[in-house]
Amino acid sequence: MDDPKQPTEPVTKLLARWDIPAGAAVTLTGYGTNNRTLGVTTGDRRWSLRISQNLTSAQVQAEHRLLAQLAQAGLPFAVPSPVPLPDGSTVADTPGGPATLCEWIPGVQPDLSQEVALERFGRAAAELSSALTDVAPQDTPNDWRGGPLQALPHVAALARDLTAAGLDAGRAGVLRDGADRAVAAWEGIAGRLPTQVVHADLAASNVLVSQDTGAVTGVLDFEMAGYWIRAIELTVALALSGAAHGPGWPRRAAAVARGGGWGERLTAAELAALPDLILVRAMGSMLWRADRWRRGQSSLAEVANRLDVLAETLHWRTAEGGELGHIVAAAGR
Repeated sequence: MDDPKQPTEPVTKLLARWDIPAGAAVTLTGYGTNNRTLGVTTGDRRWSLRISQNLTSAQVQAEHRLLAQLAQAGLPFAVPSPVPLPDGSTVADTPGGPATLCEWIPGVQPDLSQEVALERFGRAAAELSSALTDVAPQDTPNDWRGGPLQALPHVAALARDLTAAGLDAGRAGVLRDGADRAVAAWEGIAGRLPTQVVHADLAASNVLVSQDTGAVTGVLDFEMAGYWIRAIELTVALALSGAAHGPGWPRRAAAVARGGGWGERLTAAELAALPDLILVRAMGSMLWRADRWRRGQSSLAEVANRLDVLAETLHWRTAEGGELGHIVAAAGR
């Protein structure tokens, strides 16, 4: 599995479980930072092979139950469709983690620099949120009800470990400040907002669009899906699309909200919580990456990148983030 362009025996043997011939072309895809995803092609057939580094086999099976329900939900775009093994199961255990083979979904990653693309992105997030409303918590790979800070590590110890590995003092300070402010923000949110199953990772890298029309053709990677706060779907869509940061962010945030009618979908309490949810989510993302670093699955540079995002989010929350709820509420009126 070292060189996906030249399939080694382990990859060949893994694909053979699905009766895919040894001559299949295998390439790394640009999707997924929490797992290994490969494109597989033979003749006119194409698949996506994912080897998860984070989920157990039972969690992947729950993810597949969720996908089966979404396949029947009448969504205007595709979601991954796991290919059964000869025994009828859809998960193959490997030394690197549970593997899943899915039918290839055509499309390209969206260019979210344009408002029309952000509107489509926001609409897809809303359509997916509606389809996930009736999914049971046990049919998801994760239960996030404790929040992203439920397993908060000893922050001072984490800062020392990162500094010893080469992290600069400035970023270590961001870690400590971010933890304090995120914990305070979460205390004002926990247990107070509507919950349901959410995708929880709607980034441009997990959405496909038609190269010709720009219409959303697929939503990928439900590895992070779980039972959590309903408004986190919009929170993540705003944060990972870049619509909640940088010059002109209110216009971009309004486009996402307008596309999905989010101002009408969310309660006043959810709208008011959006700025703090973005802060809590940024802290949770940083801690997730730090945990992967400790397991040898992520680099120090990736952790530093998440700390830079956290620093930007802290500044945004103090300076102007408080207006986000009003912007979402007004969008589309």
